[in-house]
Amino acid sequence: MDIIIAVFEVVLPFAFIAQGQKTVPSSVAAMLIGMVPVFTILFLIAFFKRKSTMPEITSILFGFAGIVFLSWPTHGFQDLFNSIQGNILLILAAMSFGLSLIILEKLNEGSSVIHMRNVLLIASAMLIPMSLVFEQSYELDIERSQSIYLVILGIFHAGVVYALFNRLIRQEGALFTSFSNYIVPVIGMILGFFFLHEALSIQQLIGMGVIMMSLVLSDEKIIKKLIRK
Repeated sequence: MDIIIAVFEVVLPFAFIAQGQKTVPSSVAAMLIGMVPVFTILFLIAFFKRKSTMPEITSILFGFAGIVFLSWPTHGFQDLFNSIQGNILLILAAMSFGLSLIILEKLNEGSSVIHMRNVLLIASAMLIPMSLVFEQSYELDIERSQSIYLVILGIFHAGVVYALFNRLIRQEGALFTSFSNYIVPVIGMILGFFFLHEALSIQQLIGMGVIMMSLVLSDEKIIKKLIRK
């Protein structure tokens, strides 16, 4: 099971994203990767016979609408169709993430840390030879500061995040966890505003508001409380 997760959660999507983003603007990439919850619920319905509620479907549509509004390309439809191949690769990455979330949900036994350790070790065993063959990574001249950044990313972006990710899936399920793809750009823009003094446009504020509304709609308990009031 860990091998399958390593392939669909790490190896395939990151390879697709790295290649796809070479020809696709970051705004378009954000929208396409934002389709992870959409594919997650489609896979659950089609292959795992899971019945989805109206609040779940509504929240997914709201969240994706927020992502589209948040990261709509500056050149509109022109950016969307500039690279069909890149778009396909990013969509495949979103599909791979969605499938891996469902498989992760099936890991009911064992430690979250141990499972994620195994997944990352297996993924590394696959990616390191691939980088040597296809990217000639041994020729890269990495500065000391870049090495420190890589270590930080490895510890927090991979190690800590994946362990928390696995715990969240066990507690709330794959579908709810997939909503993290909606939250990431919101947190990124907020941090950029406070620490990098980046401006926030009205369009971005509306998009973030729609995304936060989708998270509220995803929780049936909150909806019931609002209805009672």
